[in-house]
Amino acid sequence: MDDSITIRPLRETDADAVVALYSKAATVEPRLGPITLPQWGQFLKLPQNRGGRDFRVAERNGRLVGLAESSLRDHGGHHCRFLKIVVVPEARRRGTALALFDDVLAIDAGDDLAIQTLVSPDWPAGMAFVSAFGFARIESEIGMKCVEPLQPARTLAAARASIERAGDVTACAAEIAHIHNTAYASDAAFRLYSPEEMAQLLTESEVWIASEDGQVSGFCLTEPEQNSMWIESVAVDPARQGRGLGQVLVYHVLTAHEVSVEHPCWLNVSSRNPAALKIYRRLGFRPQHETCRFSATRGELIAARHRRFN
Repeated sequence: MDDSITIRPLRETDADAVVALYSKAATVEPRLGPITLPQWGQFLKLPQNRGGRDFRVAERNGRLVGLAESSLRDHGGHHCRFLKIVVVPEARRRGTALALFDDVLAIDAGDDLAIQTLVSPDWPAGMAFVSAFGFARIESEIGMKCVEPLQPARTLAAARASIERAGDVTACAAEIAHIHNTAYASDAAFRLYSPEEMAQLLTESEVWIASEDGQVSGFCLTEPEQNSMWIESVAVDPARQGRGLGQVLVYHVLTAHEVSVEHPCWLNVSSRNPAALKIYRRLGFRPQHETCRFSATRGELIAARHRRFN
């Protein structure tokens, strides 16, 4: 390991250096970036990231050469730590990622804590890293793109629903948190949100609501960009699923944003959710790329670390 590398917590003043790091990393691994300063600031504000409290950076000679994004996520009944490590090309194969990894593993105490990470199959360095430590692949996130929305069959239940963009997002935060927590409870990437945390999250998104008889039945969170848009999250109350409401909600959002070849819509969906994959295909979405989700317990990773590098 390079003795000139030091690991420390992330600081607010690191923002410009982080953006530069992503830009350099993207020259050899395009799927890593780049990112902008506003995007980085918005990312840190997400409730699970807590302002980057558990993030770590690697420095050499006062220059930032690596970053570990680390967040402890409440899965309801248990916790999971999510980890992503980015290193500039010239600092690879010098123990930079390993030093960041060790520091993140030292944050927690329990050996049974799950550690998750996402790696693109076309990122050789990332795939080699998870292979070396014995991470198990548990699912894939399928990136899908829509350029020509297809109108779904309009069911009676969906026809009766009211769909509109939310004005005061704090007024519906508790209802959205409840729907999110019940609809996504079995998802590998599930994160439990309190009403207060959801209210904070909603301020960073465009929020669309489907209501029936004055009650929120589903929601769609979007992130419009200059030449495209992202659907960050879609969910329907489990008690009201299976009636076409989600399809009509998403189609309404797509048409409101005039999605086209020049202004496409993107989203990610789990490979373990075939029903959602089928729905998105019906709406005109087509798979574009895949990102693999890996998981291992903290104890397994520590044992693998000692076997391979001690």
